[in-house]
Amino acid sequence: MVKIENLTININKISLEQDDFLSFESSVAVRDELVNTLRIISKDSRFAGQTLTIPDKCEKYGFAEGEFNLPKLLEFLADMLE
Repeated sequence: MVKIENLTININKISLEQDDFLSFESSVAVRDELVNTLRIISKDSRFAGQTLTIPDKCEKYGFAEGEFNLPKLLEFLADMLE
């Protein structure tokens, strides 16, 4: 079981203008924030030794069945998003 306490993520409201450059910048900024947050959480000592179990039949979502080291999985996801 994963229990996350006292985690705050601030997301600022994004302009809704239809400017392609602004849309690209916004999506990049959101992705960067997500990557940074995953890296911070992966280094939290409270998650050391914890695992995440991905059940059977998750292949359709791109995940392999198995038990994975949670900090390493979060670091992997951050690497893939970067």
